[in-house]
Amino acid sequence: MAIKTDVLIIGAGIAGCSIARELSKYELDVTLVEKEVDVGWGQTKASYAICHPGARWAPGTLAQEMIAESNSIIDQLVDDLDIDFRRLGELILAFNDEELECLKAIKKQGEHLHIDGLEIIDKNKIQRLEPNVNPAAMAALYMPTAGIFDPFELVHAFYENARENGVSMLMGTEVTAIVQEKGEFKVETDQNEIQASYVVNAAGLHAAKVAGMVGADNFKISYATKGTCFILDDCMGNIVNHIVTGLPDLQSFTRFKLVMPTYAGNLLIYTPISEPAHGINDRAVEERTFDLTLESARSLVPDVDLKRYIIASFSGLTARNDRSDFIIEASDKYKGFVNVALPPPGITCSPALGKRVAQILKENGLVQTEKPHFHPYRKGINSIRDLSEPQIRERIQEDPRYGKVVCRCEKVSEAEIVDAIQRGASTLDGVKFRTRAGMGRCQGNFCGPKSAGVLARELDQPLEKITKKGPGSHYTI
Repeated sequence: MAIKTDVLIIGAGIAGCSIARELSKYELDVTLVEKEVDVGWGQTKASYAICHPGARWAPGTLAQEMIAESNSIIDQLVDDLDIDFRRLGELILAFNDEELECLKAIKKQGEHLHIDGLEIIDKNKIQRLEPNVNPAAMAALYMPTAGIFDPFELVHAFYENARENGVSMLMGTEVTAIVQEKGEFKVETDQNEIQASYVVNAAGLHAAKVAGMVGADNFKISYATKGTCFILDDCMGNIVNHIVTGLPDLQSFTRFKLVMPTYAGNLLIYTPISEPAHGINDRAVEERTFDLTLESARSLVPDVDLKRYIIASFSGLTARNDRSDFIIEASDKYKGFVNVALPPPGITCSPALGKRVAQILKENGLVQTEKPHFHPYRKGINSIRDLSEPQIRERIQEDPRYGKVVCRCEKVSEAEIVDAIQRGASTLDGVKFRTRAGMGRCQGNFCGPKSAGVLARELDQPLEKITKKGPGSHYTI
């Protein structure tokens, strides 16, 4: 039997989950469908998770408009959804006169947009703020309102709050065809048929493919830039105190190399490598990109042994479209079909994205009656990572499982893993992205078997059924 819904959202990344949470405020039947077994496993997972002030993006672009709108509401969202967020500030370094002129242009854009606190500082102030930064930097643009997220916490917060407010979630369900008939959309999946009055295409890297299923593909997505990230051990987390970036491409302010602390205290280094990926699923870190990323990071912090402390590396594709801007619009062909195709910085704009899509749907006939019982709040997982010993003892008295440390590197207790499973984690990666169990120095070599055992017990499954990331990735045989 077909599932019927008012609005079907395709894709449970940061875009789809943000939209789902916004639509859950209304008396609507909303369904979110995702081909992976968990949320945020596409572009969101590969995000370096910066909340950009917006100075890099030109006035008049939809991207810049969305950045400004999101920055105006992010603090309230952080409070409501108990999100990990901190404003560190960003330094964009200039090493020659040409790059200095670029900084002046970015500053001018930012001032036009009324971004607070923009300042071009000299090399002496750079060294006072960041002693490990390359002393060859002659100047920097300081942007104090830049911040960092935990990207997994953000997408899980949207997802959990949307689900609590009535959104139906269909994980591990891939859309295979879409037909528009008699004012409705019939959406075929590998599990069942879904009938929807409205469809929101938030499929990320696959957005053009999904739009093409119904002939609403008036845009193309390319995979010309493969961003490579390294995560360094948390003993390196204080190498820099701000987001430190450079300008590898003077023709594009929005592409940059960076070295930055993560919210969890690690060090992250990133460089966009301008070469096509080998297909949409290419996540490999090749030797050339490995070396280029290290070389790029050393230009920002030259006297640090970065390679020695790498504990994880990954590459991610960025879904850049042929309009070089955000696409958030109803299709000209079918007004009930809304395309959402976001190049970076989609995660920055996620607070305002849901509101924009809800408005488009309303303008195209979707009646939106506010729920009197909408619950806007969500609490994160209670972690013992940063608690004092007396606080941990108090937590253990409430639940003895807080005294059983499963992940020693990240100090994650069994109680936190159980909480993650109750919130939707069904794989080792699902546990990892919610609790950080397996993200530390040993990368799950010690805690992996214990986490798998807790998953098997809580899901009432044999250990052989537990996977790392869904079908085809069984943890043990």
